[in-house]
Amino acid sequence: MDTILKVIDGVTTDRLVKSIINSLNENQEKSKDWLIEKSTEYFSFFNTPTVVIAAGWYGHLANKIKEYTKGEIVSFDKDLMCKKIGQRLYKDITFTEADVKYYDIKRFNIVICTSCEHLGQHLIDEFLKRRKKGSLVILQSNNYFSINEHINCHNSVVEFEKTLKLEKILYRGTLKLDKFERYMVIGI
Repeated sequence: MDTILKVIDGVTTDRLVKSIINSLNENQEKSKDWLIEKSTEYFSFFNTPTVVIAAGWYGHLANKIKEYTKGEIVSFDKDLMCKKIGQRLYKDITFTEADVKYYDIKRFNIVICTSCEHLGQHLIDEFLKRRKKGSLVILQSNNYFSINEHINCHNSVVEFEKTLKLEKILYRGTLKLDKFERYMVIGI
């Protein structure tokens, strides 16, 4: 994938093209596959799990999750282009243009955000307060401090977990990637 990104850099300066390609890079794939591996056993807590993915980008994770539930899956992002492109890539997924700050998540059994490093802690807290009682929460962050848009990184999964106000932790883990570690917490 790094080779593809270097080639694309030499051919175009189009940020959207680069973003779409980056959404499928090796680290993104590993992170999403890890989430599925560690979380889908908890989907059985619900008869027909309904899933919302906050800051879901182009819907790649939503598409991967669809085989684990017959329930509704919604991927939302505040960038309208994510919805437009996602709808072309994954026709079976519902896409919405919305901001984490305002989106109503009460009707979903499973709430996912793999972009916590992009969100201020207060925003994450307020977002999670709006969820249905007893819902499953799956959150990821990282220690990749060198990216300007990463405003809420952590030094360890324990540090990340301490910032979350979950009643019960079902899983916590670290995935070592080439330049950084990704942290995941699953809880209720």
